[in-house]
Amino acid sequence: MNVACENCHTVYDLPEGREGMVGCPYCEHVNLPKRPRPAKPAAPLPEEDLLDHNKTMLGPMDGSVSNETTAVQRAVAGRTAGPSQNREASLTVLEGNEKGKRIVLTKSETTLGRTQADLIVTDPEASRRHCVLLLYGDLAVVKDMDSANGTKINDRVIKEGLLKTGDRLQIGATVFQFRSSSKNDPSAGPSGRNA
Repeated sequence: MNVACENCHTVYDLPEGREGMVGCPYCEHVNLPKRPRPAKPAAPLPEEDLLDHNKTMLGPMDGSVSNETTAVQRAVAGRTAGPSQNREASLTVLEGNEKGKRIVLTKSETTLGRTQADLIVTDPEASRRHCVLLLYGDLAVVKDMDSANGTKINDRVIKEGLLKTGDRLQIGATVFQFRSSSKNDPSAGPSGRNA
């Protein structure tokens, strides 16, 4: 019978019935015979060790419970929807078919998507109505509209999230950069189309 030495892992031929008597021919280590352990019946778990199903990931997702206030809801509480009077919000295409294009956001609510949207994204991975961008003065909120491939802010999939200047918004394979700057700021760049 072939066995492997427990010490040097060399495989050698051990005659039947000689387990524990003959050592490895290379390092002379003697493998002790393996004794089968008697099977013990499994004891039932005490009640306090059972899973609390309210604390597992199988419960509702964060933000999906209707009576739960999200960070976005707290941030926009008391604000009126609409663009800021002294700031200009814009999206610049960083990756995608219209790379370099800058879109000034002039409405309080702008829908982004492949079709049926205020801002058309020519990307086969974008849903028809992918997400909506809401302006609350100097604050911008993105809400995913149950898109097939999800909406990302800075490479994190979101259902809703706050956009800050410099954040990257990804819809399919198209990546935008959000900017909110003073209307008198010359570094904002030339205006593209309005949405």
